[in-house]
Amino acid sequence: MRSKNPLFSVIVPIYNNGHDLKKCINSILAQTYTEFELILVDDGSTDGSPQICDQFADKDERVQVIHKEKNEGVVVARNDGLFQASGKYVYYVDGDDWISEELLEEASKILDAEDPPDMFVFCYIIVQEDGQVRRTLQVDEGLYNRKRLEEEVLPELICIINRTIQRGKCSASLADKIISKELLENHYCSEIFLFRGEDSVISYECMLFADKVYFSGLAMYYYNRLSSSSTMKKYHMDLYEGNKAVADYLRAHLKAGKLFQLERQISASEFRGIVNVIHQEIDFKHPIFKAAQFLRKKCRGEKIIFWSAGLPLHVYPYIILLNLRCFEILLLCVVGEYFIMDFLKWFKRYFTRMK
Repeated sequence: MRSKNPLFSVIVPIYNNGHDLKKCINSILAQTYTEFELILVDDGSTDGSPQICDQFADKDERVQVIHKEKNEGVVVARNDGLFQASGKYVYYVDGDDWISEELLEEASKILDAEDPPDMFVFCYIIVQEDGQVRRTLQVDEGLYNRKRLEEEVLPELICIINRTIQRGKCSASLADKIISKELLENHYCSEIFLFRGEDSVISYECMLFADKVYFSGLAMYYYNRLSSSSTMKKYHMDLYEGNKAVADYLRAHLKAGKLFQLERQISASEFRGIVNVIHQEIDFKHPIFKAAQFLRKKCRGEKIIFWSAGLPLHVYPYIILLNLRCFEILLLCVVGEYFIMDFLKWFKRYFTRMK
């Protein structure tokens, strides 16, 4: 029987995930902890996804389905599920991924308590063509109260900035976080047109305003990069605008300033986003000259593409070239980086065989 007020509401936004959807839903319904509701949000799918959702709802009363007439994007789909959820905690799963059967049980050990934390954070596994990669915690496992969060997590929430810019103590993903509904209702993504980084704005904002967070070293989410619907396989024409929009959103909602050096962290993340735009052109094998023209057109209306103090010194030549619109040089530098990395990988394999 479905609990009237379950501990967990699992929400799956779905858009044309028919090929992977059954595996995703089965992994959720196979949980060893059974007191949850599953909300499937069919975001105007045009494949067999709506029928798959209805089939599961007919078989299991824990499953609810929201059918939307048109596709409005993952942000709206997640919010629709959130507003219908009755659980104390909310967990988002993408329709082409899957989870370990013990995930909710492990989370319940921490969250089903008298004074539980606002968030349960764990690890995930990336499934790709050359095998699986396990993402580990950037902090020690355990419970973090507000004081410990402010000392050990928030100063490097988004980015770790030393000689290089590295990913922060909190991952940008929502897949590795179970969040209290109360916290989410105050800090869900209100910009429904974000098409990239919509996970990160929720993750960072909820982490910033949480009172207590539990970090677990268990890897219990499988992020499927083999899927044809994976965003990693798609070319994003508006990637530049998307990254700018995320930075603007974070500055507005995280009240960026001297607090935990958030402005510096956001700027570092924004710089990495601009670099990703250039890398995308090379990854999709666009000719250097045409790629440079495309990038120049993207930045036509901006006097200064990017500038920020407090970043590692080695990034400023890159920033100067950006503002001089020397995109051909930047693109060639990326090609050179890829060549060096490929050579080092080949050399490592060759050296290993020689042993």
